[in-house]
Amino acid sequence: MKFWKEGKDCCSWDGVTCDMKTGQVVGLNLSYSWLQGPLRSNSSLFKLHQLQKVNLAYNNFSFSKIPSEFGQFSRLTDLILSYSMFSGKVPSEISYLTNLVYLGLSSFNSYDETSFLYLKRVDFTRFIQNMTNLRGLYLNQVNLSSSIPESLTNLSSMTFLHLSGCDLYGRFPEKIFQLPKLELIIVPCNHLLSGYLPQFHNSSSLRGLNLDMMNFSGKLPDSIGHLKSLIELSIGKSKKKLEILDLSRNKLKGSLDATPLLTSFFDSSEIQKTYLKVLDMSKNQFSRTIPQWLGNFGSSLQILNLQGNNFHGNRHDKHFAGSIPPCLGNMSELESLDLSKNKLSGRIPQQLANLTFLEYLNLSQNQLIGPIPQGKQLDTFSSSSFAGNPGLCGSPLSRNCENVDSPVVHHDKEVESEGGFTWKPVAVGYGFGIVVGFVIGHVILSQRRPNWFWRSFVGKFIYSAC
Repeated sequence: MKFWKEGKDCCSWDGVTCDMKTGQVVGLNLSYSWLQGPLRSNSSLFKLHQLQKVNLAYNNFSFSKIPSEFGQFSRLTDLILSYSMFSGKVPSEISYLTNLVYLGLSSFNSYDETSFLYLKRVDFTRFIQNMTNLRGLYLNQVNLSSSIPESLTNLSSMTFLHLSGCDLYGRFPEKIFQLPKLELIIVPCNHLLSGYLPQFHNSSSLRGLNLDMMNFSGKLPDSIGHLKSLIELSIGKSKKKLEILDLSRNKLKGSLDATPLLTSFFDSSEIQKTYLKVLDMSKNQFSRTIPQWLGNFGSSLQILNLQGNNFHGNRHDKHFAGSIPPCLGNMSELESLDLSKNKLSGRIPQQLANLTFLEYLNLSQNQLIGPIPQGKQLDTFSSSSFAGNPGLCGSPLSRNCENVDSPVVHHDKEVESEGGFTWKPVAVGYGFGIVVGFVIGHVILSQRRPNWFWRSFVGKFIYSAC
């Protein structure tokens, strides 16, 4: 270490903690220390037998293996080796560390098959069974190729669970959601892991939940409103500070028209004061009509994505008949609106022209009819925003309105538009190298355009699991 000077009491060195009575080294925090080269089993580190806490995160150990000698530190409560370029098999000897409270072995996406970190199924099970005091388990990007042991539901002290991109499969034990102290469940990008959201208790401590790109199904329980501290990808204490609500890429179904989502997360008397900036319910199986209450988020919502559902039906009032509610035009802060690949019918409401900050609009692959409203912001979008609606006419489409009837549209199985815009891959690439702490990164959304998709999703993809 650069600032460690020979001849000086090692207990005064940066990152070293000693027992005040015995003078023995009990803690070593060398995270972010620019350490390079393999960590070998004959390292002097393993002579410090009284160690209780070791943090070597964010260094470069040149894809060497994790030495099995860590298993000899019987007093260890914290072992943090995350994002330090280890590879190969996680030694089974770590399961000997029965006093562990925090275990961090998270890795970056593997560069090739020789560089990834993996944990055998039997060792994963043994870890969970032996480490009964665990509060934090951080195994992001560690290849587990396993189901989740039921014994994990017995870890009553578990507070932080990070298992992003671990090749987990089978059913996610619903009792995990009921663990009394659990605050963060971060398990996205385990594509073969299925399950459903259970009924939540009033006493739940959950404040971060990421189940993105998994095989969850079933209805969204009304009791999700009991999660009064839930603030996905943002740190806070009030449910009114929820900034990003992401339910995308699951098999959630049912109608949103009866306001279950509204009443679950927000008091109706306070909805005008919400902080919600991103609402993503894309690629689910929600049906019936787009709920009118979405218009109540006009003072905060910047991104609304309902793509790839089964929204349809008609709304009727004396000014409008169709399934895109005119109240969406009240969202004065909206910058991105994606209603594509649904079964929306009727006309496009003129009120959408009032969205003066709108930078991205996708109404393609629906059953919309009639003239495309003109003026203001709507004049800025290309024909791709309206493609796949044979009943639409007028600029920017080439079809003149006087020559177009309103046909019945039958949708076959659709594929992504070759020129279509999707923000997730962009954000994933951007977020790959961002440092991940022990809590969800706070998303900074205070500045305005033009970089709305960077601002909104940096925090969302800091785990870079997919």
